[in-house]
Formats: sequence, structure tokens, C-alpha cells
Amino acid sequence: MIHRRAINPVSSSTAPSAGGSTRYVLSHQVNNRRRRKAFRRRIHNFLESKQEVIALLVQLLSYFILISCGVVLAAKVLLGVNFLSESDGSLGGSPRMYHHSMWSMDDQVHKKFKNNRERIAALFDPLPASNIYEIPDAMPHIGDKRDDYALLRQEFDDMVLPDIEQPYEFESVAMEEDTVTNDQVSYDIYNCPDSPPMGYPFEWHIKDIIASWPPDDPNPRPKIFNGLCVFDFVKDHAKAMRYRNAELPFVVKNDPEIMAASKRWNAPGYMERMLGDVKHRTEYSENNHFMYWTNVQKRRDRKGKPRGKQDLTPEDWKQPTKPMRMAYADWLEHANVTDMDLGPDKPHWYYRLIGCGETGPEGQCDKGSSEYLFDELPFFQPKPSLYIVEPEKQKGIHCRFGMKGVIAENHFDGSRNAIAVLGGERRYILAHPNQCENLAILPKGHPSARHSEVDWSDPDYEKFPKFKEARGNEVVLQAGDAMYLPTNWFHYIISMSLNYQCNTRSGIEQTYMPPIHACGF
Repeated sequence: MIHRRAINPVSSSTAPSAGGSTRYVLSHQVNNRRRRKAFRRRIHNFLESKQEVIALLVQLLSYFILISCGVVLAAKVLLGVNFLSESDGSLGGSPRMYHHSMWSMDDQVHKKFKNNRERIAALFDPLPASNIYEIPDAMPHIGDKRDDYALLRQEFDDMVLPDIEQPYEFESVAMEEDTVTNDQVSYDIYNCPDSPPMGYPFEWHIKDIIASWPPDDPNPRPKIFNGLCVFDFVKDHAKAMRYRNAELPFVVKNDPEIMAASKRWNAPGYMERMLGDVKHRTEYSENNHFMYWTNVQKRRDRKGKPRGKQDLTPEDWKQPTKPMRMAYADWLEHANVTDMDLGPDKPHWYYRLIGCGETGPEGQCDKGSSEYLFDELPFFQPKPSLYIVEPEKQKGIHCRFGMKGVIAENHFDGSRNAIAVLGGERRYILAHPNQCENLAILPKGHPSARHSEVDWSDPDYEKFPKFKEARGNEVVLQAGDAMYLPTNWFHYIISMSLNYQCNTRSGIEQTYMPPIHACGF
């Protein structure tokens, strides 16, 4: 049986007529459109009100951020508050040492300040000074503020210390032009022209320099191949500044501040008391040659394989020196020996002090740092001077004490260098950066990169034929002397006696970059 749904008939009273049915349908459609339009209007109005609220919130948030930044900036500039620094002194800092963290400090260093004093005030807080004695020429934000150092300085500053005598006088080899360097002109190194002469500094073949005075013999010769101008600090200061601004090397004599430091450092007992029992970096060599090197293990994995393409360490390479730490008295016992116990094939020790200065006012850059160097050597403080070009780029003060016969192999440093000898004598053989290809420099990636592969004590001209063409000059610095050495200039150093030498750097000059880049650096 099929069931059908029942359909109730529509009565005639309620059923629309044909015309009424059409009007009914049209009316129904119009009402639906009106309802949809009204609904859309309500949705649109709702969204508009929400957008206004969101826009208002965004504006309020923007105002809040701007006001907060303004407050932070004002606090930094006016009050020296650092909201980004580590409060517990981690990352090598402490809240009272820096106004800024190392990140913000690096950013601030490149800000233009009206003068160096404004730069220091903006970046550093003064360190608590000793109430016992105020060190002459000390800077408030760096240096040694301990009471025991203040007592030591007070004691020796009150003394009348003897002048430092320079034992040697050297005559310079005549400057004779040749066919290779016919652009060079002769000049009197003790009475140089007001402006650097053509071809300055005069150069000779390095093979002739080391043949005339073999590096393994520290005993002086009457004549040396000196092409560097020698300026008196007081009389020739303006002239020296012109040579420095031209980024050329020169020697300075009779600087009162250097002479005063030399007097203290050569006074009996002063160095022993100043350095105390602190153990400083020391290098040991089985002979008199000291070749710089970097730690190969840092560039290799656990299996000893190179981490990258830049590792050019030879398979048979051995570290040329042994690093250690010892107190000054222990080093002096090794170094202060008679000529009978010296020789190029006997052990030598090279001593080193580091003053961190603005890189870490409380000695963060080195264990047992020597912050008193910034009080001892005010001429190397981070302030504009004949020796300091860009104070904000100084990387501390480094001192190296050499025993007689120590040789620091030929190399270049990638920044301006100012050097002072405070005791003893050192011989420097210098070369222009354009001599790089003639000097057989070990390449980037080698543990001793930037250093000459040639043994200058016994050069192998068959292995290194270009070394025959290398040119340079030499100078001897005695206690109280200083030298300005521009960026990338090569130097080979021989200690003629037990000596104290300190140096500092102050930024990079681009003039001498092309020949070094051509050499692979």
C-alpha cells in the first residue's frame, strides 16, 4: 500500500487571487531586502566603531612609546642612567663603571662629541679616587686608584731623581740615490724640512742593513741606516705634527713626560714595588727569536680538523714560544744575566703588561691588569696628542720587557702605533707596507699570519729571492725616546739590553691599506 501525504485544501476565503499572489511575493522580497540592508548597516556601524577604538588604542600606544623613549634618552644624557646595562656586573662590567652596556657604548663611541672631555663625561663615571695622594695628570675614569699605589707615587714624586743618560750616539749612513729609488732625496734627520721631503723616509736594502749589523748581535755599531726624522718634542712639535698628519714615521726626543716616567722606572726598587707579586703574561723561547702565534685549537674541531677554509696551519707546525705567567721579580732573575750566559741559542723570556683603560676601567681585559700604566704614562692617555690620533679607538696600553738579545720577528700591525722606550735600548728595522710582497709574509689563516717567514738572522735567499729586493731603514730608541709608526708599517725589533718598551694604538688610517690588501689581508 502506498501512503500519500494528505494535502489540506485551501479555502476560498484565504487563498489569494492571481493578482494578489503577485503583490504578496513582491512585498515579501522588498521586506527581505530592507532587512538585509538594515543588517549590513548595523554590521558596518559596528565595525566602524571598532576601528575607531583600535585607532585610538594605537595612537595611545604610540604616544606612550614616544614618551618612554624621551624619558630614557633624557635620563641617559642628563643623569647618566643606563637602563640596558647589566646590574650584576656581568659581561665584564659593573654599573658604576659605564654609563652604557658594551653594546650601547660601541654605538655611542661613533657619536660626534664637541671634545674629548665631553666624550668621557658621556660614556664613563669617575672611579673612586684615593684620598692619600692625587697622582699628577691622572684621569678620573681610568688608572690605578688604590692607596698603596698612591703612597708609592707620592714617595717617588717627592724625590729628585737623576736624569737618564743615553749611552749611544749613532751616525746615519749617507743617503745616496740609486737607479731604483731615484725619487728619494737626502736630508738631515736632525734638521728635517718643515714638510716631508720626496721619498721620505729614505730606504736602503734590508739585506745591507742586516749584513752591516747582524740581528743576533745586540752590540751597537757606529753607523746605522736611519732615515727617520728625529724631532725635539718642544722645539719641533709643530713640525712633528705635520709629519704625523701625513701618516709618516718619525722619532721624538726630550718629551718631559716620557723622561719623567723613565726616571721612575729606572729608580732602584720602583718597578719591584709597583708590579709586586702579580703574575703577568710571559713568553718563553728556547732561543732569542719570538714569533707571534694564535691558538690553533680554537680554529679546529675535537678531531683536530680545520673548522673552515681559513685555517692554513701546516701539519708539522709547532708553537714557537711557550706562554706562562710569572711575577716581575722572577722574570728579572731570568733576564738580568751576564753576557756569558746569553746567546742566540739559549733560553729567553719576554715579559708583558696590559693596561685596559677605557676597554675596562677596572681591568676586565686581562687577569692582573696594570691600570697604573695610565698614570705612569700620561702621554699615552686617551686624549688628543702627538701620539694619540683617535682617543676613542685606543685599545689599552701594552708594555713588553725584553732581555738582551730578544728578537720580535718582522710583522705589521693594523692600526696606528705609538712606541716609547722607558729603559734600555731597542733597535727597530722598519719597512713601508708596499714591501709586503718582498717580505714573504705568512698568509691569513696561518697561526703566525702578518709575520715574515724569513729568518732575518740567516735569510735563505734561494727560498725567498724577493727578500733581496726588500727595502727599509733602522732606528735605535733609547730610554726617553718615542716613535710614531703609521698603520701597517712593518717592524722587526731587537733588544740591545734589558729594556722596558710600551706602546698604544689609536685607530686605523686607510692610506696604507691597498698594498696590504694586495698581499692577501
